[in-house]
Amino acid sequence: MRTGNDAGGRAAPAAEPERWWRQGGFPFFIASRALSITGDMAAVSALTVHIFQGTASGLAVSGLFVVRVLPRLFGALAGGISDRTDLRRLLIACDLVAGLVFALVAWSQPGYQLILALVLVAESAATVAAPAGQALVARTVPPYALGRANGTVMAVTAIGFASGAAIGSLSASTWGYQYALLVNALSFALSAGLVAVIPRVPPVAREDGDDRGFVATTLAGLGRLRRDRRVTGVAVAMIGVTFAGSLDRPALVMLTQRDLDASSLAYGLALGGISIGALLATLLMGRSRLFPASVGVLLAGLSVQAAGHLTMGLAPVVTVVVAGAVVAGFGNGMEGISGTTLLQRAAGNSVGLLMGVVMSGSYLADAVGSLLGGLLVGAAGARWTFVVSAVLMIACALSATRITGDEHAGPSGGEGGGPPT
Repeated sequence: MRTGNDAGGRAAPAAEPERWWRQGGFPFFIASRALSITGDMAAVSALTVHIFQGTASGLAVSGLFVVRVLPRLFGALAGGISDRTDLRRLLIACDLVAGLVFALVAWSQPGYQLILALVLVAESAATVAAPAGQALVARTVPPYALGRANGTVMAVTAIGFASGAAIGSLSASTWGYQYALLVNALSFALSAGLVAVIPRVPPVAREDGDDRGFVATTLAGLGRLRRDRRVTGVAVAMIGVTFAGSLDRPALVMLTQRDLDASSLAYGLALGGISIGALLATLLMGRSRLFPASVGVLLAGLSVQAAGHLTMGLAPVVTVVVAGAVVAGFGNGMEGISGTTLLQRAAGNSVGLLMGVVMSGSYLADAVGSLLGGLLVGAAGARWTFVVSAVLMIACALSATRITGDEHAGPSGGEGGGPPT
């Protein structure tokens, strides 16, 4: 694939700042991810409604989310596959597998246990596709444009989650859950077609001629990444803030509906505020050179998130809760874009492996944090849970600062020194 990076990994010439967008196939990749994310969320929300209506059991619904999370705990292996495989073929295969699974569920309308088994297959394909997509961005977008590219991916993801959930819920309640699954299957087929337009993205040849097996090279890659202070600090910060933020998930409902005596609309507005804040961050970081992807911006994002969560916890009225949610979402966008970009730059030939590790750690942190958050809400209340969450976010920023040391400057060829956008 001809991109802003030449065969030696050098940045694109400054005189051609936009050629990466037109020639690198990035618009086709973004369109494919938008389709697959929207369809996937439509299917998940429709299946959630279907399972609850059929079983009247919250535990049964939890089973659906458990099988969705389980494969993502093996992100290191999924990322290792990305580093050793043509990314275009891998993404097409993942899309086709997921599409066939959801088409089969829609056609056969199986029982609960078989639904879980088939969803597990589809989510395993999605687990492989996630680090593969991030690796594709890292290997096809020049360094000066990585922050903007990652911001675009984040924006598309947020919009796809919101629109897909709405489509799935509407479909399940109006026409039947199977129609949302058919929409999802079609979205994956279209996504595969869009990815097929992108030229091949073969694995990068290893300079040391390492011909060891898959498991051995994966373990060796983990060892190299663990010894990189910057990588370790950024990964710890991203996984840690995921844990801290997940504590608030059960607290937000209690805060809005019991402590502030508001309606369920207030809860929805707060969630929407987080998404709006994240979208604002993607726009600002994509267009302003004042916020290049760097360790400093990552730490600032963690601090802004902490301020937003603290504001939500201390809010006297719902309006302040929503404002705090926008601030928290903005900080989340700063942290997510900067962290992802820094990891992509530092990982070298192991970008898929590293992103898979962070994905696994984040999902595990989210699951544990959500569970502990429920216990903390019951013991201390919603407001104190938000305070604890904010304190932990500041602790993540301090830990990242200590681990990375004084290395806050971005690498050469970073966004701050790139051509204007």
